[in-house]
Amino acid sequence: MQKVLFISDGSPFSFNHSGASSFKTSHLALLNEIETLCVYIVCFPSAESAKIEIPDLDDRRLIVIHADFSPVSTPASFYKSVLKVFFKPGRFSIYALLFHSITQRNLSAIQNIVNDIKPDIIWAEHLQPFLLVSLLHRFKGKIIYSHHDFLWKLILIRRQLRKDRIRAFLSQWIQKDAIKRKGNYIVGGAINELDEMLTINKKSSTLYIPTLYPIMPVAFPQNPAANQPIRIVHFGSPQSTANRIGLKNLLIHIIPHLQNKINFECVIVGHPDKNNRELNWLLDQPNIICTGYVADLSSVLRPLDIHIVPYDQPTGSRTRYAVALNHGQILVAHRASVIGIDGLVHQENCLLENSFPAIVDRIITLYNNPQDQLRIAVNAKKWYDNTHTTKHQAAILKTWLSQNGMINE
Repeated sequence: MQKVLFISDGSPFSFNHSGASSFKTSHLALLNEIETLCVYIVCFPSAESAKIEIPDLDDRRLIVIHADFSPVSTPASFYKSVLKVFFKPGRFSIYALLFHSITQRNLSAIQNIVNDIKPDIIWAEHLQPFLLVSLLHRFKGKIIYSHHDFLWKLILIRRQLRKDRIRAFLSQWIQKDAIKRKGNYIVGGAINELDEMLTINKKSSTLYIPTLYPIMPVAFPQNPAANQPIRIVHFGSPQSTANRIGLKNLLIHIIPHLQNKINFECVIVGHPDKNNRELNWLLDQPNIICTGYVADLSSVLRPLDIHIVPYDQPTGSRTRYAVALNHGQILVAHRASVIGIDGLVHQENCLLENSFPAIVDRIITLYNNPQDQLRIAVNAKKWYDNTHTTKHQAAILKTWLSQNGMINE
């Protein structure tokens, strides 16, 4: 069997903690499905006593490795750190400036693990593990970078202060530098982002992998009635940039224009952001229900609900579309938010619009056409169930690994 060292940050392995956690958990399930691979898992940074929880995967060949990583530290002053780089230039110093898991202790810990188990493949899940791996010496195996998002884009979307622009510039240089040097094998959940990778490193071999969730059984009504109250669902914590901006778009550009036009309720699912005064003020509108965190999503994500994705930026790997379709919901999205998802077809298994007024019109049209609601939801669930299974995607991953000389089929 060939050895894969799966390196991740310390976020939980979970299908319902966050989009990033779902992304890496589904990747772990795919690797576990390939019978010729033995997967070693190491996560950082975390306290030495922290326990790594991995999902309950069938027929597992997963081995958790505990290493002496640096504990999470308080970041130093940003401008002081920038000045230090001028006096001590080099990749390690620049990487460590923005990413505080990049320490000599963590690099040595990864190097010792590599020396000990001698993996054939290193799978670096997200940017910080990839940056650490790119600094390793004398590793002759293949490195796979699992890309989630371009951090510099998110920094500029959040704020436009001078410090943020400097941070975004450095983050862009760091990520592009690592991709040029070590990004020969890249997987990701958005085709547009993988296309951008190929402009950075023309030697790259890329693979699109959708985010996978355990298949949910769904019972659709046979004859939905016209002009019945509809539910519009927004899902995800506003602590995430995409969710926060999308939620504000929903509350400013969509919900007010539906009031008194259709009979609806808007259900906001996810951790509330009690410190965001503007968001809390916007939530004070008729027909809005905030559930907070919900452990069992099937209790709130009902078939034929409109699952709205009003984020209007093409950044990062989108994951929540899969949650919606898995629960038999009708995906209504700003086209930019899901532009990199392979297989979404407007008016067949989803509804994609280029503007907020068009989204408003589309929801009103859906309200008056229950059979269209049913058609799109059934098509979406069928497509999800056929393409978003571990077995189906593992076969695609296995072929890609074989084509790139990492395994023998």
